[in-house]
Amino acid sequence: MCIIYNQTVQIQTSHELLKVDESIPYSVSANTKEEFKKLLLQTIDENLKQIFQETATHIIYQFLENNYSLKREEIPEKLETFMEGLQEFFRSGAHMIEQLILKELHSNLGLKYKSRKGCRFVDYIDDLENVYQAIRNPPKSKWLQRALSKI
Repeated sequence: MCIIYNQTVQIQTSHELLKVDESIPYSVSANTKEEFKKLLLQTIDENLKQIFQETATHIIYQFLENNYSLKREEIPEKLETFMEGLQEFFRSGAHMIEQLILKELHSNLGLKYKSRKGCRFVDYIDDLENVYQAIRNPPKSKWLQRALSKI
């Protein structure tokens, strides 16, 4: 697992936790941002359809559009609004849906999901986007590239 906090990179391989203060910034590509948004939307969509089937998922998206002016395609850019809508629609069940989406997204990135106390859905998504960026556009350090390749 790889988590980016400021400029400290932590890489969890199967054998050890490596920490690096990487002074060489990595580039954030617009393409990888769009790729991550597509992956996030696909994961949300697949999970909702798996839980509720096609018809009910359409009803959920219609609710979000009618009550929050949130179109399905806009969800990755408006996660706070998406979560507000899920909370209103599902009440206490929204948390379970968040957890399922997070588990699947972690899995899609080859990571193991671990619940962290005090973290909101959007916090996890921000972290995962940073991980995705680091994996797709690693820092130029050869040592760090070798470490990332062990993930």
